[in-house]
Amino acid sequence: MEAAKKIGISSSKLYQLVSARAIAHYRIGGKIVFSDLDVDAYLAFCRVGAITPSVTAPRTHLKLKHVSLRP
Repeated sequence: MEAAKKIGISSSKLYQLVSARAIAHYRIGGKIVFSDLDVDAYLAFCRVGAITPSVTAPRTHLKLKHVSLRP
């Protein structure tokens, strides 16, 4: 299956995703059909962002004032 190849999984794993309704698909005449947009959306959903070291910016600390609420 092209969709399984694009995602990088086996066909049986793709069928598991279909039965769990984890990936959008169409059922047309007994066939399971995937649109490129749905496959791309699934890949985007599974994306894990990289952790990159942030630029060493000076840390700012908030200075809090104690305020009395009594009149």
